[in-house]
Amino acid sequence: MTDVRLNQYLASLRVRLSEQVILQHSASSAEVIGHELALQVDDYVRRHQLGYYPALDYFNEHGDLDPDLIDAAESMSWLLCRLVRNELQSKLRHVFSSLKFQTVQTIAYTMPAVRYGKSNALHDLAIHYTPLSVKLDIVLSMISKRESAERVEEFIENALLQWLRDSFESVDVNNILKLGPR
Repeated sequence: MTDVRLNQYLASLRVRLSEQVILQHSASSAEVIGHELALQVDDYVRRHQLGYYPALDYFNEHGDLDPDLIDAAESMSWLLCRLVRNELQSKLRHVFSSLKFQTVQTIAYTMPAVRYGKSNALHDLAIHYTPLSVKLDIVLSMISKRESAERVEEFIENALLQWLRDSFESVDVNNILKLGPR
């Protein structure tokens, strides 16, 4: 008799939605928001001689950015996360027994990996602050036979890429980890 089990895996991925999809749901442009944020953050960093570019949450306490721009970025980020969650639930329910979101975060609210003073810093900063990319940690449950963890993790990665590639501009699976006993 075959040993069948319900296993859970934590998948960390990053997806990028296209600007056109956002524009179907919002009158604002994510790219314009990202560009304006980059200009204002760069100006703030220069004036205060920080030497690094902070995450957007930094400006909730320290202010000095256009409040309407911050509100627009927050609204766009909320919309982006909602669209991404809905799309993942819709697509992945066909593949996995269950799907639970652990974290869903817009990349714009993470610390930029942009070096202050580099010649292309403003361009890279605009890409980072543009609310089109989301990083997610999701717990996937699936019924599987007793197989090597590597084979199952490879199956999960391939399934994620296959089922999500038509929905997003890009999909990057960063890590898959089996939860519970190995």
